[in-house]
Amino acid sequence: MTILPIVAICAILLIVAYHVYGRLIVRWLGIDDSRTTPAIELADGNDFVPAPAPVVLGGHFTAIAAAGPVVGPILAGLMFGWLPALLWIMLGSIFIGGVHDAGALFASIRHRAASITQVVKQHMSPTAYLTFLIFVWISLIYVVIAFADVTAGTFSRYEVVKYAGNANQTITFPINGGAVVIGATAYLVLSVLMGLALKFTRIPWTALLAVCISALILTIWKAPEMTWWLNSHGLTFLNTSPPAGMMIDSPEFAAIVADRTRMWDQALLAYCFIASVVPMWLLLQPRGVIGATFLYAALLFGVAGSLAGAWNGADALRIQWPAYKGFWSSGGELLFPFLFITIACGACSGFHSIVASGTTSKQIRAERHIRPIGYGAMLLEAMVAIFALACVMLLPASSKGGSPDLIYANGLGTFMDQCGISKGFAVSFGLLAFSSFVFDTMDVCTRLGRYVLQELTGMRGMAGGAAATLITLAGPSIYLYLAPAGSFKTFWTIFGTSNQLLAALTLVAVSVWLWRTGRPVWFALLPAIFMILTTGTALVMNFQTFYRAYIPRHATPALINMGIAAVLFLLGTLVVGEALRVWWMSRRPAAVAA
Repeated sequence: MTILPIVAICAILLIVAYHVYGRLIVRWLGIDDSRTTPAIELADGNDFVPAPAPVVLGGHFTAIAAAGPVVGPILAGLMFGWLPALLWIMLGSIFIGGVHDAGALFASIRHRAASITQVVKQHMSPTAYLTFLIFVWISLIYVVIAFADVTAGTFSRYEVVKYAGNANQTITFPINGGAVVIGATAYLVLSVLMGLALKFTRIPWTALLAVCISALILTIWKAPEMTWWLNSHGLTFLNTSPPAGMMIDSPEFAAIVADRTRMWDQALLAYCFIASVVPMWLLLQPRGVIGATFLYAALLFGVAGSLAGAWNGADALRIQWPAYKGFWSSGGELLFPFLFITIACGACSGFHSIVASGTTSKQIRAERHIRPIGYGAMLLEAMVAIFALACVMLLPASSKGGSPDLIYANGLGTFMDQCGISKGFAVSFGLLAFSSFVFDTMDVCTRLGRYVLQELTGMRGMAGGAAATLITLAGPSIYLYLAPAGSFKTFWTIFGTSNQLLAALTLVAVSVWLWRTGRPVWFALLPAIFMILTTGTALVMNFQTFYRAYIPRHATPALINMGIAAVLFLLGTLVVGEALRVWWMSRRPAAVAA
């Protein structure tokens, strides 16, 4: 069977869910489009910047989607087979993730665009507020760690790819991380230029976007040649190929790649610092629109490639990977709970609530935009996750898998190849799209970490923001320096668990607020209970895994992860306990208060 029927059924179900369940959700929440949103009421040109719905949707979509719905589904598909992963993506996004995102966004807007932690503070207790704040900050740090390491690995990559062309000839081309670096740099520079043009000229944003995308496509096309030229003129750090006479799989080259990855880790964190303190209009908003175009293009190529491949009877789009590989993965992970924490973004992600209540709620012009931006973006992300999973489904059953970025780039390249696009260009496009997705999460996450730490400590002004950003990035910098290069799977495990527990606690907070304001609560409470049970089990099992991996002479990463798992479990338990106490002691009012 080809991939087309799976993709078509999933797309139809998501569209129906948006129009049916999405309407029910906003009705239960109590959307009122006549109310003035905080973005308009508190507009300041820096953080509160009202923007058209497509612009906000683009920024929100790229911030929440990033590499999460790519890496998670690929890892889970390799571990357990594609069918369990597909079912969780569909059911999770429609009934849990979409409710979580729309609820957090609406709650923030009704609390003057305050973070979800302020909702906890107002409707639960000071203890729950402080606990939740610390939990959010730790979770954000792990997001930065996980995505910085994934991106640094992409920038450091050198790999020779072979594939069968349309004429059945074998074509070989190298993947050089330096070309991805050039494309990523162009992506950020063009974002800043677009931001300046939007701020100081009257050129329509659609025209600016067309120019930026055209320039970016040209850069991707010429990036390998530019890398060679720059290397020949002394910029050798862009050359990721092994030195003459050294094998790709040799320990010596592995050591070089490890050092190069650590260098890019620190460079990416330096970028995060800059991106966190500059105004949103200068980088985050225009970069979000450009990044969203990459996401839309990846979806478009997936759809077009599926249709073209089915029309041409292409064997390359035949499903080969097993639908179900068993309850236990080859690495010893159980399907429950590890499927549900490995696929976070794409099904349900607590990080989305921080984005929704940290940046998105400060840009929305009208409450009617909550459904397309809050619920709709989650379903779009599910579609991104489905195409990422499709890249696994196309792998031969005998395949040993590989790194998620290369699996995604090769899979996307296969879809684009059906449309007559060069496979070499397509893979480069896929790798740049992957790294651009990660950029969008890392810098937004750093800014959100700054917000949370400033809220926690009371630091104000530009100096306070810079200090809060440095403190937020200090932990990732030290951790990535001490941890083995490329060990993102370890980071992903604790990131996924903390992220999903954050989603559970957000749903708990939203449920308490809905209860106290007289709204229906069951549609948020039932997902909260499921997520608490899943992530609580995962934290206990993670602690056991890190404990078994503990080696005194190389203890730091395992010891940190073990301590973080214990702290997160304790913090989560405290928040849930406070919610139950408030629920038990409060009487439900008869009318909506906010």
